[in-house]
Amino acid sequence: MLLKKILHISLPALSGFLGLILFDVVDIYWIEKLGGDALSGVAAAGFIVWSLYSVMNVTGGGAASLIAQYNGAKDKEKAWDTAVQAVSLSIFISLAVTSIVYPNMSLFFDLMGLTPETSAQAISYFKILICGFAIMYLDMLGGIIFNAYGDNKISNAIMFVCLVINGVLDPILMFGWLGFPEMGIEGAAWATLIGHFISLILRYAILKRRAYIPPFKDFLTIRHHLYKKIVAIGFPNAATSWVWSIIYPILTRLIAPYGMVHVSAVGVCHRIESFPYYTAVALGIAMTTIVGNAVGKKQTEEIDKITYTGIRIGTIISLPFAVLFMIYPEYLMKLLTTDLKLISAGVSYLRIIGICEILMAWELVLGGVFTGIGVTGPTLLITVPTTLARIPAAWFLAEYCGYGVNGIWAAISFSTALKGVGLLILYRHMRKKRNLANFTFERKIYA
Repeated sequence: MLLKKILHISLPALSGFLGLILFDVVDIYWIEKLGGDALSGVAAAGFIVWSLYSVMNVTGGGAASLIAQYNGAKDKEKAWDTAVQAVSLSIFISLAVTSIVYPNMSLFFDLMGLTPETSAQAISYFKILICGFAIMYLDMLGGIIFNAYGDNKISNAIMFVCLVINGVLDPILMFGWLGFPEMGIEGAAWATLIGHFISLILRYAILKRRAYIPPFKDFLTIRHHLYKKIVAIGFPNAATSWVWSIIYPILTRLIAPYGMVHVSAVGVCHRIESFPYYTAVALGIAMTTIVGNAVGKKQTEEIDKITYTGIRIGTIISLPFAVLFMIYPEYLMKLLTTDLKLISAGVSYLRIIGICEILMAWELVLGGVFTGIGVTGPTLLITVPTTLARIPAAWFLAEYCGYGVNGIWAAISFSTALKGVGLLILYRHMRKKRNLANFTFERKIYA
């Protein structure tokens, strides 16, 4: 019964992510035709985009946890109120981030040590996405609300349709097909933003029709009494993701002296690695929803069973990917590029990353459990230090020990292992010290 419930939520989420991955691969296919500078520029911009996605977790994580708990408690009014306040908070945050990042974006790419040509391509791509950050933020939040209710099939169908639109628009806007002006790398960014906008409109319409959110007029009234609770749950997840995302621009500065081909390889390999990553993210979404519902129904004795079932599923699913990365990486790289130097650079990355791929699944599954419970603060003690440690570890292995770029890949892989094992130890420690009936500590959502 539990396995069926996990699969019922995670499989639709995974199908949506697979669509996202496939069209990300299509993006890379077309962008590669613009040349190596464009490909490296998008890879560099991707690190900053990931930092923006991490900011979304400030409201996303809190909204997911609270809506799942209120839905489990059959309290529609509080679930609606959470959605309304998450939307207004998301708008405030996205506008603040845009106003800070846009005038300073060239500084971020300068700090990466990119060549002038690569930096110019990165800025051309990124400036369009940062202007549409609010649209991307609200679109993400709409998907999270669907997930919190355990109903993500229609949301993923919307995502897939919009990704098709994105994939079709890519070559049209980039190369000036069908009479459109040739926009180059900016065309790829516009295609992405248009896809998010259409997705946002469709998600809002379906959420309203299914009564997952209140009428539009409710969103015009700004209320903020849940802001603190939303941020308290979401901020630790956001901080973890943000630290992870800013580490890569710094690592890029360590990678760049070994050749821009390695920067490009990271961008391509992240597309390949996204298959096991998003599989684990889908499991994490299921954990958040199911654990959150258990808390809402006051069935906290089920949390242990849910957690270890999720870990077992994550291990079984990620094992084949780990084997592929370590044994057949060149075949995976050849699916995305014919550049022999790029293939060679990617092969070394995938082989080293594959060693700890299973533990990445543990990290994401356990992260979903803590979010569902509504206790995310303690996870910072594990995730932030281990992620920050990538920088000195990468320098030590690459420069001091003389392992070169492979030392950087080893630092990334080892820190992933530490996070997976560390979160499991933290969970077991908290489980041992506190009866599961009191696992939510003082963070009770009921008056």
